[in-house]
Amino acid sequence: MRIYKIAALTLVFVLGLTGYAVARDDIQTLDVRVTPSKLDKKKFNKSAKIYVDIDTVADPEVSPNLDQPPSADRTQVDFPANLKFNTKAAPNCKATSGGLQNTTTDQARSICGSKSVISRANGTDAEVTIDPDPANPSSTPIIVDVVVTAFNGNAKNELYLHARADAVNNTSVLVGKLKKGPKGFSKTLDVAIPDLLAGAISEFRVTVKKAAYVTARCKQKTATFQARTQYENHSPTEALSTAKCKQKKKKKKK
Repeated sequence: MRIYKIAALTLVFVLGLTGYAVARDDIQTLDVRVTPSKLDKKKFNKSAKIYVDIDTVADPEVSPNLDQPPSADRTQVDFPANLKFNTKAAPNCKATSGGLQNTTTDQARSICGSKSVISRANGTDAEVTIDPDPANPSSTPIIVDVVVTAFNGNAKNELYLHARADAVNNTSVLVGKLKKGPKGFSKTLDVAIPDLLAGAISEFRVTVKKAAYVTARCKQKTATFQARTQYENHSPTEALSTAKCKQKKKKKKK
């Protein structure tokens, strides 16, 4: 009897490994753009703008909802030494993340203070994909548009991503924390993703443009960015993106 139990446990373990191994790791892609592209090698440009686009698709091999992406609960975006963040460049939100729950975009701006907004409206939004019929692999997904506003957080090295879906009268507040990055990267933005009422995030775009909040240089002519995401119902994924820049030529002394 003991031999059968061991054999059964071994089979479960092997099947578990097999399920984990076949899960696609290309379900998420990362696109990062930094402007201007012509920068000093050492000095940081104080008028830099950064665009981050994280796109996630369904994995039909493992997802219980075949027509929507897996549900992410944490994403860490790693930034290279070409970028530097200065959270003191914008006023802090006057409320904690809890104070922004169940608020509209306008209410959140009023509560935090408009000067604490660090994102640009054009290029900052999200989409949630809902599978209306999980048992049917060919059902047509429902796409919900989400208005995203990034605020300088209430605490040090913290930012809030206020995500408002007017169509379903729902607000989610994602809290990001700037931390020391892993080897090869300078900083990491660690974002906790709350559970959604329905569906999963299929695309999340943020454009940060606030004078001196993000500064850039061209120490590396090709800089690498990385997104590491953990899910409730999928194995972790890693996605890479690169951004090229040109080093400004030094002016010759007369």
